[in-house]
Amino acid sequence: MIDFFKKPLFSDFRFIFAVYFVLTLFASVRIVFWEGSNNYSIFYYSLEHLINNQSLYAEYPQQYSDHYHYAPTFAALFSPIFALPYSVGLFLWHFLFTGVWVYAIYKLPLTHQQKVFAYWFGVQELFTSLVNSQTNPMIAALSVFAFLSFEKKQPFWAAFFIMLGFNVKIYSLVAAGLFILYPQKLKFLASMVLWTIVLAVLPLLFATPAELYHQYELWVTQLMIKSDGDIWANTSIHRLIHLSISPTVPTAAIIGVGVVIFCTTYLRTSRYREYTYRILMLASVLIFQVIFNPVAESPTYITAITGVVCWWVVSPRTTLDRVLLISCFVLTVLSPTDIFPPYLRKTFVLPYALKALPCVLIWFRIVWLMLLPAPPTVTDQSVHLQPGHGGTLGTSTAVN
Repeated sequence: MIDFFKKPLFSDFRFIFAVYFVLTLFASVRIVFWEGSNNYSIFYYSLEHLINNQSLYAEYPQQYSDHYHYAPTFAALFSPIFALPYSVGLFLWHFLFTGVWVYAIYKLPLTHQQKVFAYWFGVQELFTSLVNSQTNPMIAALSVFAFLSFEKKQPFWAAFFIMLGFNVKIYSLVAAGLFILYPQKLKFLASMVLWTIVLAVLPLLFATPAELYHQYELWVTQLMIKSDGDIWANTSIHRLIHLSISPTVPTAAIIGVGVVIFCTTYLRTSRYREYTYRILMLASVLIFQVIFNPVAESPTYITAITGVVCWWVVSPRTTLDRVLLISCFVLTVLSPTDIFPPYLRKTFVLPYALKALPCVLIWFRIVWLMLLPAPPTVTDQSVHLQPGHGGTLGTSTAVN
């Protein structure tokens, strides 16, 4: 499989970007002209409801099924698209999120070949998200942009990307955990407060203060209802635990234990200057957002797969790592597709949430790698941020 990515054609960014363009075009045309999109309808009518002082979170069966679950800021942020004719906005929607994710991978401090691997490994999962008109590719990209901002000593912009993600999907706030690894912590926290206020009041462009306050009250209520939903209606570590241990294990307890395990990696303060450690933290953040989300669905896994890619490029490449990567490709990436045997999908993958299992195991592997002492070959060097070509744990660079 690795040799495939080394062929000149398949390693050419122009060819890769053309493949992404064609797939996005195919998804957009199919959805606009044949299938339609309930998800985009939920997004699209949010601006109209905000302007007309209608509840964003009520049921509107004539417009769409399900509920709007996003912050009021979401409707204001995407108002330029929602103000377009429905079909035009829907068509552009998929190109927007494909472009943002592709650009995020391109900006990561990876070698050319590592980026090639990331694009090919993630293409199917991105397509899974696209055909559902989801925002998840952008959620993954925003965490990457926050990481890149921290690396450039720009905590102001890191805070912006994190809070932007929060106003789309609240679990993207996990990316704020990156700030512990970097200097200028007070500047970051002050920037978080500033961007929280700016983005929170952005919908005032379309609503009065009283109307907006009421929408936020409704949003909090809707979040409580959604997070307290059916414990079987998710594809995450929650469902794996409820299936294997007990359905009575509280959601809060699972998340709490996950947070504690996540935070243990901060104990390795001596490793903060290592590139490997920091990219593993980004991988941990991206995967954590999905596997500990009690309402995670299959299309959300583009975020986790982005984390898997970050882990793989710096992994020790042991037999264990290779088995985990292959199992992730088969169960997480391929299981929702027509390539995967329908009988296995219906009998094993869906009932037992096996799509989540490889990402859960990889996340624990990441935590273990981060808790290891620094390899003796690690040195402090003031060089441009660039990963090792072999993906070994001995790579180290200083933060620029």
